[in-house]
Amino acid sequence: MLPTFGRLPRTRRTERTARPLTILVVLLAAALLAPVGLALAMPQSAQAIDDGTLGIRPQLESDFFHIVLAPGAAIDATAIVSNYTDAAVTLLNYAVDGQSTPQGAFALAAQADTRAGVGAWVALDAEEITVPANSDLAVPFRLTVPVGTTPGDYAGGLIIQSPPVQGETTTGNGDAALRLDVIQRQGVRIYLTVDGTASATLAHGDLSWERSGDSITFALPITNTGNTILFPVTELSIDSAIGVNDSLSFNTPESILPGATLTLRAVLTELPLIQAGTARATLQSDAGAETVSTSLVYLPWWIIAVAVLVPLLLAFASWRTTRFIRRARQAIAQVARAEQGA
Repeated sequence: MLPTFGRLPRTRRTERTARPLTILVVLLAAALLAPVGLALAMPQSAQAIDDGTLGIRPQLESDFFHIVLAPGAAIDATAIVSNYTDAAVTLLNYAVDGQSTPQGAFALAAQADTRAGVGAWVALDAEEITVPANSDLAVPFRLTVPVGTTPGDYAGGLIIQSPPVQGETTTGNGDAALRLDVIQRQGVRIYLTVDGTASATLAHGDLSWERSGDSITFALPITNTGNTILFPVTELSIDSAIGVNDSLSFNTPESILPGATLTLRAVLTELPLIQAGTARATLQSDAGAETVSTSLVYLPWWIIAVAVLVPLLLAFASWRTTRFIRRARQAIAQVARAEQGA
C-alpha cells in the first residue's frame, strides 16, 4: 500500500531561523531626455533574512507555517508583523505561491505573478496594514483548499511590502537620468500538505560535462515529477584508466518543489593532461537512488595534432625514401647497360 499524507512537509534544518524571509526589491527608474526617470518595478524572490526594521512570522510556530488539510477544508491562522522602528509604517499585505529557483533555492513569487496554489487559496482581511511604532500586529488569514485539489505538497507565503524609498537622481552622459528606488519586501513561508496518496518520484536528464580552462563543469538536470517536496543529494565519482580518479559533490539544493526543474552542477579542477574514463552521478532522495554515467575523454589539441601529423610525416618520409631507392636502382641499371653496349 502506498503511503498517505498526514504529515507536515519536511524542511531542511538549515532553513529554520527565528526570523522570517527578507528581500530588497530594487525599482530601477530610467528615462532618456528627462530629468527624472519613471520607476519600473523589478520584484525578486524572498530570502530568509530579517533586516531588523520589519519582520513577519507565524503566531504559533518558530519559523514557517506548516499546515495539513483535506481537499475542501479550511483553516484560520495568524501571522505576526513586527515594526522595530520608531515610526508607524503602512505596508502592502498579500499572498503568493512558492517556487524553486533554477539554482535550487526556495523563493516566493513576485506580486504580479499568476497565483495557482497557496497564493490563490489565502484570503486576507485587508490588502494594506498599518503597524504602530515598536509594535507587533496580528494579521489573520484563512487558507481554503478547493474541492478536488490534487493531493501533495504545496508552498507559498505571506508578503509584507513597504512603500518605495525614493533614491537620488543621477545624470549620466547626455541628458539621460537614473534614479534608484528601493522597496523592502519580506515574507514568511507557508508549507501546505493536501491529504491523499504520496508519490515521491524524481526524473533526471543526461549527465553532461564541459571543459573550460583548467576545470570541468558537470551538469545533471532533474525534475520533481511526484507530489512531495524532495531534498536530493548527488555525488559524482570519476573512474579513469588514464587521468584523475576522484569523487565530487554536486551543489545541494535547498529543496525541489513538485513540478520544478533545476540543474545540479559539480566542478572538477586541476585537470590532468590526458583523461580517459567514466563519470558516474548517484542521485539520492526520498524517491530512491539512481545512477547516470557518461564517458569522460579529452586530449589537448596539440597531442591530437601530433598524433595526426607524425603518421603523415612518417608516411611521407617512407614515400620519399622508396622513391629515392627506385630512382637510384634505375640509374645504376642504365649505367650497367651503357657499359655492356660499349
